[in-house]
Amino acid sequence: MNRMFATRRHVLGYGMASLAFARSAFGQAADNGGFEPLPAQIKVTPKQLLIDVRINEKGPFRFVVDTGADRSVLSLELAETLHLPMGKQVMVQGIIRAVPAQSVPVAVLKFGSVIRDNLQVPVLPRKMVQADGYLGLDAIGSHRVVFDFSRRTMQIVEPRPILFTENRVSDNETRLEAQGYSGHLRSVECLVDGVSTVAFIDSGAEVSVGNGPLQRELLKRNSAYAGVRDIELTGITGGTSIGRVVKVDTILLGNLEFSGCELAIADLDVFKIWDLADKPALLIGLNFLRQFAAVSVDYGRHEYRLKLSSNNGWVNRKRA
Repeated sequence: MNRMFATRRHVLGYGMASLAFARSAFGQAADNGGFEPLPAQIKVTPKQLLIDVRINEKGPFRFVVDTGADRSVLSLELAETLHLPMGKQVMVQGIIRAVPAQSVPVAVLKFGSVIRDNLQVPVLPRKMVQADGYLGLDAIGSHRVVFDFSRRTMQIVEPRPILFTENRVSDNETRLEAQGYSGHLRSVECLVDGVSTVAFIDSGAEVSVGNGPLQRELLKRNSAYAGVRDIELTGITGGTSIGRVVKVDTILLGNLEFSGCELAIADLDVFKIWDLADKPALLIGLNFLRQFAAVSVDYGRHEYRLKLSSNNGWVNRKRA
């Protein structure tokens, strides 16, 4: 099989200043061309691609698109500005914990050409949301989400037509078939230092996180996977979780290779929600996704597409 791969310097030639799940900021490039060490504690500072959303024909408002969240969320302050009446209490499940929240009725939610109506949307304080709101799988789960990092834009459009020719990809693009239901798309085309791993894209996570079963399989190969230090993770719904920072040599995602990476290992609630608590799994966050010119999550075709940038240092080599 032909495989595209890259050296650590070429792929990971930038720094990472934080590890958070509610919009943390990126730092400058590390001097050695690799990842900067992950900090011991996370502070949330928003820096994210946002999309314009209109609510009941008002707006536009700025929303985060979260492919890992089941439900959309509105900031409490925006709900009050729009005079939306508070309704029944619901549970909002975050990446770390679930919290109770009141919900409000949204007659029409519009973003791009997509219109969703008659939604009951939970609200959380803006200091937690760090935006006007989040679009979750209840809003985007039947469409195609395109993150264009090269242009810093985002689109939510109709899925690609299911045609044979649509399986073709360009030389700088990788296509991964995905499985799942209710928007929980995941790919089995992932190896973490040789361990077969189920991977899913979570655009609401700033970095990539493995679960306990993944670490246990790695430990069978080498005791060094016990980790180098702890890190405190914070989610949009609050609460904290202690993760263990583990260094891995290679992550293969389809025919792409990441080298010299640090992962946080933590048994977060999101792995249970995605039915991945008992098998090696990897949450792919923005630190990997930003290496590409564009990333597409197609819920209609059940596929991921990752387009390589022409100037991000990727080296196109073939390996049998």
